[in-house]
Amino acid sequence: MNRIIKSRKGFALAEMILVVAIIVILAAVLTMSVSTYINNARARSNEAAAGRRSVLVNIASSEEQMNNLGFGNTGTNVHVHNGVSSAVPSAVAGS
Repeated sequence: MNRIIKSRKGFALAEMILVVAIIVILAAVLTMSVSTYINNARARSNEAAAGRRSVLVNIASSEEQMNNLGFGNTGTNVHVHNGVSSAVPSAVAGS
């Protein structure tokens, strides 16, 4: 009685397809989650930038109103260029 014993080495094709399908599904879920976090972070960043611009516009407007009321130069001139502000001391701004 000669029995041929076959040793099973490796994985069947169906097992490999199943593992690849699971990995693809997990990658899709991960990609969607990450893109949601990125979009939320961009939205919060844009809101913060809009708030900063609003504050800068209020500062510049207040300074202009103070000058128009006769209080003279308030000490700094706020210049807003492309959403970036720079406070320039009056001695530098006047020269």
